Amino acid sequence: MNIAAVIRYMRQKRNLTQAELASALNITPQAVSRWEMGISYPDIAMVPVISEVLQVSADELLGIRLTGTEQKIGQESQAPLNQSQVDSIFDFVPGPITGEPRRILVTDDSDYMRMALEDILTQQGHSVLQAGNGQECLDVLEREEADVCVLDIVMPVMDGTQALRRIREERPGLKVIMLSALSQESNVRLTLELGADAFVVKPFQAKALLERIG
Repeated sequence: MNIAAVIRYMRQKRNLTQAELASALNITPQAVSRWEMGISYPDIAMVPVISEVLQVSADELLGIRLTGTEQKIGQESQAPLNQSQVDSIFDFVPGPITGEPRRILVTDDSDYMRMALEDILTQQGHSVLQAGNGQECLDVLEREEADVCVLDIVMPVMDGTQALRRIREERPGLKVIMLSALSQESNVRLTLELGADAFVVKPFQAKALLERIG
C-alpha cells in the first residue's frame, strides 16, 4: 500500500490540515505535501511518531499488513477521473458563458499557473486577485470582495480543502471552483461534500473553467 495514500487518508480523517500535521511532526508543511504527492517519503525514523499522531499502526503505514483502514484506502485510491466523470458527480451541465465581468480570486502555489489563469480570465473581461496558498486566500478575502474563488488542492501552509471548509463557514455565498490534478473520486466527492460548486481537472481547457464561472 502506498504510504502517501495512507498519510493523506488518515490526515483527512482526523480533520488535520497539512500545516497542522507538519506542526505536530515538527517539519514543514511542504514536506507533508511532498509525502502526499509521492514526491518524497518520510525517513524511517519518523514512522513511530507519524503512527502516533495519525493513530495508525506502523505496519499499516508501511503497507506490511492489510487492514480495514488500508482496504478502504485501496478502494478510494483510484485512477484520476476525467472532466466528464467529475461533472457527473457534481451533476454539472455546461451552460452558456455569459461574459459578465466578475472579480475572481485565483489560489494556486504555482506562480506560472496563477499567471496563466490571470491571462485566461482577464481576456474574458474578469478582474483577478491572487493567493499562493489557502491561508493567503482567506487573508485576501478578509480585505477584498470576490465573486468567485478558484482553488487548487495541494498547497503549502493550508491546502485547498481546508480553505474550502473555512470559506463555507465564513462566506457561504461565494462561488468556489476547485482546479486540481487530484481528481480521484474520493477527492472529488470530498470537495463536493465540503461545498465546492464545481471541479475542473488539470490539465484543463480554458472553456471548461469559463463554463463553470458562467
